[in-house]
Amino acid sequence: MGLALSGHRRLAAALCGAALLAALTKLTIGVHTRGRVTRLDAATMSWFAAHQHRKIDWVAGVITDLGSPGATAAAGLLCGAVLSWQARAVLPGVVVVGTVAAAWVAETALKVLVERPLTPVELQLTTDSHSFPSGHVAGTGALLGIIAVCIGVGRSRIDRACLAGCVFAGVLVVAFARLYLGVHWLTDVIGGRY
Repeated sequence: MGLALSGHRRLAAALCGAALLAALTKLTIGVHTRGRVTRLDAATMSWFAAHQHRKIDWVAGVITDLGSPGATAAAGLLCGAVLSWQARAVLPGVVVVGTVAAAWVAETALKVLVERPLTPVELQLTTDSHSFPSGHVAGTGALLGIIAVCIGVGRSRIDRACLAGCVFAGVLVVAFARLYLGVHWLTDVIGGRY
């Protein structure tokens, strides 16, 4: 019976992975061709621009700094070291660092492939990158997600659901900050979420 459940879980994970990959592929093609998926980008940016507030500017700036690629890499190394130390094994650290690195490679490859122009605010800050997908969102999702997986092994469904909720909330906060600051389009943060 245990083997049957394990097989069902593997099949469910494979199907979930395939569905996420298909959705990311569709979104990527839609963004690259400036298709229908981008129709809410300008409206979302306009809404956030109309709702700026000085106190939120500061908070969004702090959040975006914490979700930056450098901060995510440092946090990945630190969390990987802590998880390896707690497990008295190197594997958890390798998995955490490898996951964050793989997210960076995938995000960089998609930026080169899609070549989406930067937002007007982003153009004032830099000119050496592309906008899709959001590296902040991708890195945060990869880091929080793999930490939740490592912590959730052997825990109850309720514990794993709480961890998943924390990951979702963390990614949502970083995505909101990037949209609020006007440095990403809506589809950029959605693409980073995958």
